[in-house]
Amino acid sequence: MKDYYGFAVLTTLLIFLIKLLIFTGKVYLKNYNMDPSNIIVNDTVSDHLYPALFQCFTIIICGYVAGRLNVVSKSESKGISTFVGTFALPSLIFLSLARLDFSMVNWTFLCAILLAKGLVFFAVVIVTLLVSKPMHLGQAGIFAIFCTQSNDFALGFPIINAIYEKTHPEYALYLYLMAPISLAVLNPVAFVLMEINKQRENPHSVNSGQRLHKLKMFLQLLQGIIFNPVLVMTILGILGNIVFKHQLSVYIEGLLEVFGQSFSAAALFLLGLRMVGQITRLRGPALLLPCVLIMVKLIVLPVVMREFVSALDAGNNVSETQSLSTYAFLYGTIPTAPAVFVFSNLYNLEIDLMASSMVICTFVSAPITFLSAEVISINQDFADQIKKFGFELSIVALIAGLWVFLVFTVTRKFKRIPHKLTLCLNISQILLASSVIWGGPLNNYPPSLELTLQQALQIFSTYSCFLWTSMLTIGLLMLESRGPCFVTTLWPVLCFVAWGAPAVMVGVLLATKTSGYINTDASDAIRLSVLFFCITLTTGCLILYVRFRRRSAQFAQLSEEIAHTSPQDESSSLVENAEPTSQTQSLSNFGLEDPGCYGTITTTPSPNRNGNCCSNDPNCNNGLATSPSRDIEDMVNNERDCACPPSQNVKCNNTDGTCPYLNELDRAAGRLGLLPPEQSRGRGGQLLKHTVLIIAYSLAMFLDLTYMAWKILRKDQAGVFIEIQFLDTAASCGQTLIMFILFGLDPDEIIIPAIRYFKNKWHGTDTLVLPPIDDLSFETKHVCDQFITHHLERCKAAIAKDTRWRMRTYRASFRGASLVRWLVQCGLAADAHEAVAYARHLLDGRLIAHVNNAHHFTDSPLLYTFK
Repeated sequence: MKDYYGFAVLTTLLIFLIKLLIFTGKVYLKNYNMDPSNIIVNDTVSDHLYPALFQCFTIIICGYVAGRLNVVSKSESKGISTFVGTFALPSLIFLSLARLDFSMVNWTFLCAILLAKGLVFFAVVIVTLLVSKPMHLGQAGIFAIFCTQSNDFALGFPIINAIYEKTHPEYALYLYLMAPISLAVLNPVAFVLMEINKQRENPHSVNSGQRLHKLKMFLQLLQGIIFNPVLVMTILGILGNIVFKHQLSVYIEGLLEVFGQSFSAAALFLLGLRMVGQITRLRGPALLLPCVLIMVKLIVLPVVMREFVSALDAGNNVSETQSLSTYAFLYGTIPTAPAVFVFSNLYNLEIDLMASSMVICTFVSAPITFLSAEVISINQDFADQIKKFGFELSIVALIAGLWVFLVFTVTRKFKRIPHKLTLCLNISQILLASSVIWGGPLNNYPPSLELTLQQALQIFSTYSCFLWTSMLTIGLLMLESRGPCFVTTLWPVLCFVAWGAPAVMVGVLLATKTSGYINTDASDAIRLSVLFFCITLTTGCLILYVRFRRRSAQFAQLSEEIAHTSPQDESSSLVENAEPTSQTQSLSNFGLEDPGCYGTITTTPSPNRNGNCCSNDPNCNNGLATSPSRDIEDMVNNERDCACPPSQNVKCNNTDGTCPYLNELDRAAGRLGLLPPEQSRGRGGQLLKHTVLIIAYSLAMFLDLTYMAWKILRKDQAGVFIEIQFLDTAASCGQTLIMFILFGLDPDEIIIPAIRYFKNKWHGTDTLVLPPIDDLSFETKHVCDQFITHHLERCKAAIAKDTRWRMRTYRASFRGASLVRWLVQCGLAADAHEAVAYARHLLDGRLIAHVNNAHHFTDSPLLYTFK
C-alpha cells in the first residue's frame, strides 16, 4: 500500500499546487487597484479546462487502482498496450490526416510551427546523443518525441476551442493541421532511430561477416519501419486525403471513428497501469531527467514556437501575427500526448520513465496553460506590479541567501570544491537581492547618486550571477576531468572572469552615462550578450561533464569486473561487501599522467605514506593522520589524512589548510559503500545537487534571454509578454531560493548535528540508548530466539566480512542494506520495509549492533556487526 499512498499524496499535492497557483494569479491580478473593465477574463476557459483535466486524471487513477489491486494483471496490460498501439492510435492518426482540408491552411504559420518543433526535436536528439555514452539512438528518439508531441485531441482541442471559439474559431481546427507535423514529419525520424537501436540490441543479429551483418540489419530495419502501424497509417492518411479529397466513405469513417474514440481512455488507463510500482522511484536522481524533459516541453518549446511565428510574420497584418504567435505559445504549453507512452511500449524504451514523466507533465502543465489563457487578453501595463513583486521576493531571497551562506560557513563547505564556487555565486545572489531591496518597490525615482549606485550594483550582481553559473559548470567539468587541485589553481581566474568582467562592464556604463540614469538600452544589449555567452558555455560544459561522468561509471564497472575475476587478495577481501552503484566514478580519469595531490587510490582506500607532504599540517605525521576518529562514518572537518607526492606540496599549501587527497579518499570510500549518505557532512561534493542547480539556472537564463530579446526588439508587450516578464522576475529575484532548497534544507548540515549535540548533553554520550532487556516485547524476544536457533550462523557466513576504512579493519562487519537483502532473499521478510523492522528487533535484542554503537538499524551503508 506504500506505493498507493505515495500516488495519492503526489496527486493531492499537485492538485493543491494547481489550485494555489490559479488562486494566487487571480488574487494578484485583482489586488492592485486595476480597472476590471480593462481585463477580459474568459470564464469558459476554466469551464472547459477543469472537466478535461478531471477526465484525464480520473482515468489515470482508475488504471492505477486497477493495477494496484491486480484487477488487471501485467499480462493483460500487454493486451491493452497492443490494442492501443496497433488499432486505436493508427486509426485516429489516419482519420485526422485523411479529413484535413489543406485549402484552408496558413502555410506560413504551419511552416513556423514545423521549424520550431524541428529545432527542438533535433536539439534534443543531438544533446541526448552527446550526453549518452555509448550513443543511445532509441533514447534520443523517444525523448525528442516527448518534447515535441502535444496532447492535441484529448486536452488541446477543448482548451483551444474554449479560448478562441468566439474570436478565432478556426484556431481549434488548426490542431488537426499541426498534429501531422509530429505524426508525419518528425516522428518517422524518431521511429528510424528507435528501430536502429532495436536492431542493434537484438541478440539474434548475425555476427559473422561485417557486410552480411549490415545487410541483415538494414533489412530488419526496413521491415520494422514498413510494419510499424503508426508510421504506415500516417503515410496512408496523407495518401487517403489526396485520393478521397478529405471526404472519406461513411463506412471507413465510421469504423475508424470507433477505434479512434477508444484511444484516449485506453491510453490514459494504460498509463495508470504502468505507474504501479513507479511512484516510489520518483525521488532523488530519478526525478532529474523527467524534470529536464518537462522543462523543455512546457517552457522552451512554447517560447521557441512563439518566436518563430513572430519572426516569420505568419499573419496578414501585425494584429493577426500577434494573435497567431500567442496561439503558438499557448499550444506549446499543452502537455505531452499519451501516444509517446504507447511508442515507448512498442519499442520497449524507457517505459517507466515515460509513464512517470507523462503524469508529472500533465499535472505541471495545467497551471501554466491556465495562466497563459488568462493573460492572453490582458493589455494593461504591469511594470509597477511586477517591480513590487520582485521587491517582495527579494526580501525572502535575501534571507534564504544569508542562511545558505551561514550553512556553508558553519560546515566549512567553502573550503571544498565545488562549494567554493557555489559560495561565490551565493555572494553575488545576496548582492542582487540587496540591490533590488535598495531600489525599493516603486518603479520611478528622481535621478540621484544613490540611484546610480543602486543601478550599478544591480547590474553588476546580475551579470555576476550569470557568469558564476558558467564558472560553476566549468569547475564541475574540471573537477571531473582534471581533479580538485586543478580547480583550486583555476579558482582565481574564474573569480576574475565572474567578478572582474561585470565590474568593467558597469564601469563602461557609468562612464558613458549622459543623464541621471544608466543607459537602459546599452545595459540590455550587454545583458543579452552575456546571457548568450553564458548559456552556450554552460550547456557545452554541462554536456561534457555528463559524458565524463558516464565514462567514469564505465571505468568503475570495468574495474569491478576485473576485480571479480582476479585472485582474492587482502585489499579485495576487505571491501568484498562494498557494493558500487550505477552513479559511481573512477578516480583513474583524474589525470593519468599526473597523479595530482591524491596519488593512486586502490580498491582499499588508504593513503600513501609520504613524509614530505603537507609538513605544515599539525594533523599530519609522516604522511598519516594522527587525529583520533571516533566514528567510522564521522566526517568532522578538522580531520585530515595527507598523502601528497612532494611535487604537489605547493598545491596542498594553497588550499587553505585542506588536503585534496582526503576528499578523494572519502569519495572513494563513498563509492565503495562505506560512507553513509546521511553522514556526508563536511566532505562530499554533492555533485547531483550542483547539476540540478545548474540546470535550473540555465532555464532561468533562457527565460531572461527571451525576455531581453523581446524587450530589445520592442515587440508587442501585452498578453504573453506579461507572463514571460513575470516568470523572468520570479527566476531572477528568486534564484537564491533554488540554492536554499538544495543546500539550505539538508538536515545533515544543521538538524542532525544539533540533535546529536543535545542527545550528547542529555545522555552524557553520543551512543545509542536501547531499552532494557526486561522491557523488550514478546515479539522482539521471539524473533531473536528464532533467529539464533535457525538463521544466525547462516547469516554470518553470508554477509559478515572484514571491511577496512580509514586505516582500521572492522572484522565480521556488514552493511545494513546487505542484511535487508539477505532477509528478503531468505523469506524472513516480504519486502525491505518488513526487513528493516525485523532487523530492528535483532538490534534491540543485542544480536547485532552498530560498529560504534551510534545508530539504530537502517537500510543504508552503515556498518554493523554480530555480537
